[in-house]
Amino acid sequence: MRRFLVLLLVLIAGAARAETSLPWQKWDPALFDRAAREHKYILLHMAAVWCHWCHVMEGTTYSDPAIQKAILDKFIPVRVDQDSDPELSYRYENWGWPATVMLDQHGNEIFKRRGYIPPELFAKLLVAVIEDPSALPSYTAGATVEPNAIGLSDTRRARIEALMLQTYDRQHGGFGEIQRFVHGDTLEWTLERSRPLQRNADIATWRDVASRTLAGARRIIDPVWGGMFQYSDKVDWSGPHFEKLLSVQRDAMRAYVLTWQIGRDEADLKAAQDIGRWLMDFMRSDSGAFHTSQDADVSRGEHGDVFYARSDAERRAGPQPPIDKNSYARENGWAIASLAALYDVTGDKALLDAATRAFDWVLANRRAPNGGFGHGRAANDDTHLGDTLAMAEAALALYRSTAERRYLALASDFAEVIARDHRDANGFTVRRPEPGAKGVLAKPVKQVDENVATTRLFNLLARNTGRKDFRELAEHGMRYLVALAEDDLIVPGALLADRELGREPAHVTTVGAKDDPAAQALYAIARQYPTRYLRIEWLDRREGPLPSADVEYPELPEAAAFACANGACSVPVFTPDQVGRIVAKVDDR
Repeated sequence: MRRFLVLLLVLIAGAARAETSLPWQKWDPALFDRAAREHKYILLHMAAVWCHWCHVMEGTTYSDPAIQKAILDKFIPVRVDQDSDPELSYRYENWGWPATVMLDQHGNEIFKRRGYIPPELFAKLLVAVIEDPSALPSYTAGATVEPNAIGLSDTRRARIEALMLQTYDRQHGGFGEIQRFVHGDTLEWTLERSRPLQRNADIATWRDVASRTLAGARRIIDPVWGGMFQYSDKVDWSGPHFEKLLSVQRDAMRAYVLTWQIGRDEADLKAAQDIGRWLMDFMRSDSGAFHTSQDADVSRGEHGDVFYARSDAERRAGPQPPIDKNSYARENGWAIASLAALYDVTGDKALLDAATRAFDWVLANRRAPNGGFGHGRAANDDTHLGDTLAMAEAALALYRSTAERRYLALASDFAEVIARDHRDANGFTVRRPEPGAKGVLAKPVKQVDENVATTRLFNLLARNTGRKDFRELAEHGMRYLVALAEDDLIVPGALLADRELGREPAHVTTVGAKDDPAAQALYAIARQYPTRYLRIEWLDRREGPLPSADVEYPELPEAAAFACANGACSVPVFTPDQVGRIVAKVDDR
C-alpha cells in the first residue's frame, strides 16, 4: 500500500512540464550535514554542457512537476557540470553522462545509473530508493601492488596485445562492438608497434590497426569547421555524435601527428591541421586561454545532425551550438601540448604563439598558492592531478618545441607538486579526500589514464634532467599499472610506460648558437622524429651546460647534430637530411 501511495504521488501530475526547474544545489560536502538534519538523501545529477541526453533529461524528467515534488520531499538535488569537477567526474566516469547517483547522509551510494532516465522509470526508481535505501557495492579496481614489480612480464604484454586485437574491427578499424572513437594511448601503442624499427613485431598487423582506425576516424572530423566529434555510434564511423571535447582533440591530434611522422601521408597531416584549425578559430578566448567544449546541438529543437550538415555561411547565418567558455587548467594544458606537437611538424609560428600565450595565461590565472593548478580557480582546494599533470606535459611539449630551458624547469616544478600532493601508497590519486569526508567520498579516486601519463612524465623528466627521484616516482607509478594489468584490465598505456621505463629514449642534441640559421634548421628537423619518447636538447654554450650533462660534445666550427645512446654518440652531422638517419641508428626499440 505504501509503495502505491508513493508512486501515485510521483505520477499524479502526468507528463506536464514545470514552469520552473528544480532548485539545484552546488556540490558541497557540507550537504551531508544538511541531509542528516533534514532526514533526506542527496540526488547527484552529473551532467555536461555538451551532453545531448543531459539536456533531454533536464527538459523532461527533471521538469516533471510530480517528480520535482517527490525529489524535494526526500532529496537534496545537486547538479554538477562534470567538466568542472574532475574528482567527481572521474569517480563516476564509467557511468556516462548523465549520471544519476543517490547518496545517504553518511556519503554511501544507495543507487547509481548511467544515461537518460525517462520520467516513468525515474518515478519507479524514486519509489524503490525511498522504500529500500540500502547501499549498493561500489566498483573498485582490485589492484594488489607488488613492491618489486616495475615492469610487465612478456606473458602479460602478449596478453594485453592479444586482448586489444580481439576487440579490433578488421573491416572498419576501431575497437569494440558499437561505438567508434580515438583513444590516445591505444593509437600511440599501435603506431609504435607499426614503426619499421620494431623488432620481433608483426608490423603489418599493427600498421593495419593504426591506418584503418585513423582513416575511419577522419569521417568524424567536421569537414567545414574542423575539430573531431566525440564518437560514432555506427561501426563504419558514419554516425557522429556532434559534441566536440578538448580531450578528443588532444588524442586525435597526437595520433595524427605521430602517424604523419611515421608514414608521411598528407591525409594524416591534414587531419591534424583540421583539428587544430577548430581550436584556433573557435576555442580561443580574447585572453588567449582555451574554452572547454562545443555542444552538439543548437537548442533542444535543433539537433547537430541538422546544423552540421550546413555550409560555413549557412552555419554562421544563425544560432550556433553553444561553447562552454570556462577555461580550465587541464583542458588548456591539453590544447597547449597538442598545438605544440602540430607546430613541431608544420613550423607554423601561429600555433606556437597560441600555445605559449595560453600557457602564460594559465600560469598567471590558475596556479594555486601550493604550486599546483586549480581546475577553474587559482585555489588550493580546487587543485587536481589532471590539471597539474596537463600543465607539466604542456611545459615539456614546449621545451621540445623551443628548447627554452625555463619550460623544462617548470615541468620539473609541477612534477614535484604531483609527487608531494598526489602520490598514494599505490599510484597517484586525483585528489586527496578532504578532512571529514564521508562514505564513498572518503575513498581516494585514481584515474587509469592519468596514472599512465604521470608515470611516463616522471620517466621522461628523469631522462632529461638526470634526477633519480623522478625515476623512482616513475617506478612507483609503474607498479600500480602492473597491478592493474595483472587484474586483466586492458591498459594499452601500461605497455607504453613499460616500454619507456625499460629503455633509453631516442636522444638527439643540436650543438650551435640559437641565433644560427644552420642550428635552427637542425633542431627543427630533430623535433619531428617520430616518437613522443624523445630526449631532445640544444646546446648553446652561451647558456651553460645542458640540464643533464651526461655527454660532452666537442667544439666545432659549425652547427652540428649528434645522436647518443648507451654512453656512445654518433659522428656529427651538419645537414637536416642526415638527422633522422643518425637518431634511428641509436634508437634501440
